[in-house]
Amino acid sequence: MSGKIRNTSLKQKESLNKSEVSPEEVQKKAHSIWEKEGQPQGKDWDIWLRAEKEVLGNLKK
Repeated sequence: MSGKIRNTSLKQKESLNKSEVSPEEVQKKAHSIWEKEGQPQGKDWDIWLRAEKEVLGNLKK
């Protein structure tokens, strides 16, 4: 999982403004979810999207 998620371009990082979520934040959350679920294989994108949704939801609060 981590190999696919860790690679983000410099352009992506530079284009983020303060109201957006950084890929690093989503990565940490996704890794946490992945570990809690027993490190399932083949669910990378499902977990990533769920993590992104949770992190974005926390921004709105």
